[in-house]
Parts: sequence; C-alpha cells; structure tokens
Amino acid sequence: MGPSPARPLPRLRANLQFLESTPAPDGQPVWTIVDPVRNRYFQVGWTAHQLLERWACGSIDRVIHSVQSETTCRVTEQDVQDLITFLFVNNLTEETPSGSSRDYAAQAEARRQGWGAWLLHHYLFVRIPLVRPERFLRVTLPLVAPLFTWGAAWLVLLLGVSGLYLVSRQWDTFVSTFPTFFTFQGAVLSAAALAGIKVLHELGHAYTATKYGCRVQTMGVALLVLFPVLYSDTTEAWRLTSRRQRLAIGAAGMVMELALAMLATFTWNFLPDGTARTLAFVVATASWVIGLSINLNPLMRFDGYYLLADWLGVPNLQDRAFAFGRWKLRELLFASGEAAPEPVSSALRRKLLLYAWATWLYRFFLFLGIAVLVYSFFFKALGVVLFAVEILWFILLPIGREIHGWWKERSMLAVGSRFWVTTLVSLTLIMLMVVPWSSRVSLQAVVQATPYATLYAPIPARIGAVRVRNGQRVQAGDILLNLESPELERDLRRTQIQIEVLEVRAGRQASSETDRMQRQVVVESLHSRRAELRGLLEQREQLILRAPITGIVTDCAESLHPGRWVNEKLALAYVVDGERAGIDAVAPEGELAYLEPGQLARFVPKDLIRDALPARVREIRQIDDSTFALPYYASIYGGNIATRKDPQGRVRPDASIFRVHVQLLGDGPVWNQAVTGTLQVEGRPWSVAERVWVRTVAVLARESGF
Repeated sequence: MGPSPARPLPRLRANLQFLESTPAPDGQPVWTIVDPVRNRYFQVGWTAHQLLERWACGSIDRVIHSVQSETTCRVTEQDVQDLITFLFVNNLTEETPSGSSRDYAAQAEARRQGWGAWLLHHYLFVRIPLVRPERFLRVTLPLVAPLFTWGAAWLVLLLGVSGLYLVSRQWDTFVSTFPTFFTFQGAVLSAAALAGIKVLHELGHAYTATKYGCRVQTMGVALLVLFPVLYSDTTEAWRLTSRRQRLAIGAAGMVMELALAMLATFTWNFLPDGTARTLAFVVATASWVIGLSINLNPLMRFDGYYLLADWLGVPNLQDRAFAFGRWKLRELLFASGEAAPEPVSSALRRKLLLYAWATWLYRFFLFLGIAVLVYSFFFKALGVVLFAVEILWFILLPIGREIHGWWKERSMLAVGSRFWVTTLVSLTLIMLMVVPWSSRVSLQAVVQATPYATLYAPIPARIGAVRVRNGQRVQAGDILLNLESPELERDLRRTQIQIEVLEVRAGRQASSETDRMQRQVVVESLHSRRAELRGLLEQREQLILRAPITGIVTDCAESLHPGRWVNEKLALAYVVDGERAGIDAVAPEGELAYLEPGQLARFVPKDLIRDALPARVREIRQIDDSTFALPYYASIYGGNIATRKDPQGRVRPDASIFRVHVQLLGDGPVWNQAVTGTLQVEGRPWSVAERVWVRTVAVLARESGF
C-alpha cells in the first residue's frame, strides 16, 4: 500500500500582515492578522500562530508534523481544519479549500441581504462617511502637539478645579441659567454647542490615533435611531501592541470633552451676562453630562466599551461575554457539564458573566425605550409597526433563538435531574399563563350614600344660628342654619325706604304738579322697586338653610359657629340617607371584556374594621369618563388613577376609564360617609395570556387609529 497523498493547504494572501499584540489576560501570547485591503483585524492565539508560521509547509500533514516536532504545542487535524475554515470565511486565502470560484459566489450569496432585512439590521445605526482626514491630521498634528503634554493637562485640571469652586460659590446663579434652554436662542446655542463638542470629541480620537502612527481613513456621520452623531474610524489602533496607547486613543474623546467642560466652567465665572456666558454654560453642562453619562457607558459600543475591553484585555468583549453568559445560563438551568467557551481565569470569568448579564438587562430596557421612541417619532400606523419590529427583532427573537438552541440540544442537556426540574417549572409557568384559572376582576370603588346633599351658603354670609349637630337625624324641610348678610339687610332697608318714598309721591299727585307730570315714571319706578324687594326677600329666605332630604347630618365644617363668615364655596355640612347606599367603581379599558351586568361582586373596604359587602353589577357605562367624577382615586388628590386638570380646572383621566354601577345586596350599611375600597367581581375564568393578548390588541387598535 502506497503512501497517502499530501493534503494541500490553501495559500494565504500575500498582503496579509502578522503583528504581535498585547498578551491575553492569562499571559498567553496573541498575534493580530491585518487585512490592509478591507482594514480589518483578527486576533489569533499561540496555537494558530504556530500553524500560520509553518503554513509554507504546504500540506496538512507536514504542518502538523513541523509544529509537534519543533514546539511543545500539540495540534490535531481538526485544529488545522478549523483554522482553514476561519481563514476562508474571512477571505484571508487566495483560493477556497476546494479550489473553485463557485465557493466565493456561494459565500457572497449567503451574505447578501434583501432591502427589508438590511433595513431591519441597520435602521438603528447607519454610518455615512464624509471626509478622508488623514492628510489634514498629519499636517496639523504639530499645531495641537502641545495639548498632549503633562503641562497642558495640569493647567486644564487646575482651571477646572478653580472653576468648579467658583461656581459652587454662586450655584443659584449658575442653575438659574437652565431656563434659557427653552428659548429659541437657547435652542440654537445648544445645538451649535453640541455640534462643536462632538467635532472636537472626534478630533481628539483622530489626533491621538495619528500621534501613535495610525491612519484615520474616514470621519463622518452615523445615524443612531435616526439621530445624527459623528464618528471617526480608528480601527487601525488594533495595530498597536501597546495597550496604553490603545487606551489613550479610546479615552481621547472623553478627555477632550472633560477638558472643554473644565475650561467652559472656569470661563463662565468671568463672563458678563449675555450670549457668551450662556454659551459657556451650555458647553460646560453638555460636556459634563455627555462625557460622563453617555460616553463612559460600557454597556453600549461607545468609548467606555472599548476602554473596558482594552483594560480587561478582551477583544470582542460583548461577543465573548455573551458566550459566557449563555453558557452559565445553561449550567444554572440544566447543569449539562459543558466546557466553558474558552479557558480564562475564574476572576475574568466572573467579570465577563457580570458584564454579559448587566448588558442584557440594560439592553432590554434600552430597546423598550427605543421602541417607545420610534413609536412616538413617526405617525401612528408606522410607529406601531416599528414598535412591534423593535420588540420582536431585538428582544423576543434573541430569546427565541436561545430557546431553540436548547431544544436542538435537548438530548445532551437531559443528562441530569436539573433538566427535569427546569422543564417541570417551565411547564408549570406555561400552564399558569395559558390555563383559565382566575375569574376575579379587582376594581377601585367607593360606597357612598344615595341620595345625599351638600349644604352651601348661597352668598357670602355670617352664621346667625346653628340648629343642628353632627349625627343628628333631620326631616326634609327642617331648618339647619340661619345665615345673615348685613349687606343684604342694608339693600332691603334701602329698597323699602325707596318704595315708601315712591308711594308718597304717587299719593300726592293731585296736589303736586311735578309729581303729576312724572306720574308714569313714578309708577314704573315703584313697580321696579317692589320687584327688587321681592328678590331681596327671596335671597333672605335662602339664607335659612333647610334639609333638602331626610337623613343624617355629617361632616359639619369646623367654622360652623355663630358669628363666623362663610362663602359660597365652603361645604357647610352634608345630609346623607344612611339607610340607602350604592357602589360606584372605575374600570380600565382592558377590564371591560371581563365585566357584564349581573355578575356577583364583593366590596372590601380599605378600613379593615368594616365588614365586606355582597353586591351585584348593575350597569356598565360603555362610554369612557372624559371627566373624572370620583375624586377619591384621582392621583392629584392622592389616589392611584393618573389624572390631570384641563385648562378649565376639570379633572380628567390620562387613560380611558369606565364607570361601573353596583347594587348592594340585602340591607346596606349605615355609614354616614364615603368609604373607599376594592370591588372584587366574579366573572368568567380567564388566563394571564388571554389578558395580555386582549390588552395588547386593544392598545394597538386604539393607537393605530383603526
């Protein structure tokens, strides 16, 4: 039997560059493969580098033999095949493993996206290169070189600390500048200041990269959720073997913004009031806020992310951390015993897990916020579509992919008892979601006497006599209060005197020529004054407050004492029919599907010393309350339902609510005040999934305008 034929290796591209990089956190050497044509960088470990160094051997067998005989590395044929696949996928070879150009066509076809898929992937973030600044940066670098010295750094720091101290001495004046943001001039200044800050931020990255010999091939605008932000392409920083230099490039933008903030804060203290001082305030506040709260955030791919990746020495930090996060999640749920994605120290593993789970939680709420933002930004129909795409694509789809991966590997995961425990718990949760097990609908409600009446003074008046007390039972028509109005009494006396004078003039017309000539005027004036007197007497009669209904007097005002003055807005007392009471409840729009007249209910008072009351739903108003008629639950009065006051002072709910009238069964309670609580209605059984679906459909239908 003859020798086996040599298995050739694909030739590497001649223009590739191999650079030694910063060692990995565990101390293993790392090399960077530079693709100068596409300006892409790939890091490989010691094993891959040993193979690539001997790639000229030409065949798989010879390269394996060379590595094993010349080094302590033990490689297998599978290691070589994996490296070949990596090189091919990233277009680092001159030809495909099969030697056919059809492989490249298939590879390109697999990467091709339709316009819909491209839009879904890129509408949140699109880069638009504008300039190639390399020549400009190299020519102007000597002009900005003094800014890279320790002297400049200490000077800026000294000015910044001095500026903060001086601002603290006049903090009220500094903060009072904030309202200028809401003027037209303030908006223009803010926009101009932010644009200038971001330009200097990107120039900070670019000049630092140029200082260390890296090319900045493009600078331009990136659309982040359709919001324009500037960017600089500093990917050549991966050529650098010094981690300190890469950290300097990544931090340069934030350092520039913080330096601007310090200088603007210092300058603000010495500028007179006017446009220049407002501009310094805008630059200072915007630089502090953006530089510290946004750019330092490592959970998104801003400067803070790249700084953290370089500090940890973990390129592709998110992808590698996410791999550890998924692996740990499987271990917690299934205890499958899978090997970790890569060998790292236990300390670094904990950091990667913490970063992965923190990023997932942050992204969950971030994408929810972005979904609301895109919904609000566009017209309703498109906003609903983009909202759904955001939720499905960025939240539900990754979760679905992970669960699908568990399902595909179920035979490997089902090796221990934890798999069955997790499965049982999951099935239980699913059943709780889909099985109709609950039939109770809880509504906020109030029990109050029906009917009841409120006593008010008809005009500002003084209390003359109080003929009633709290808890006293009265009959309809009983006198409760006597009010007095000195002004009304003066008007009555004056009108009576005027009537007497007019009657005298009317009676002496036979002897007075003047009165005889003004006979008609005197008669009309007399009729007018008599009508005025009747009106004043009616007003005085109204000052005698009588019980409008039979019931019990409650909640007498504290000022209900003889001699006190009251106005027409003060509720003096209430008369309630304590023998009859009713319940009014409010139902959100999503609860209407589970309510219908005739359902049994139970009112549970908030006051635990009162008994619960049996009731029955009598009526459900199918038109939402545009004005809030039950102030007990209005948020502006301390309740739980979000409400606001319109320009006319009426209380309006922020979302649609519906009135539910409920009839008490049996004899009602003898309560002489309104009692709030919860109405528990027994309806048809429903599941949590059904409830979520009904509410979602209702919101989508309402918001889309269907």
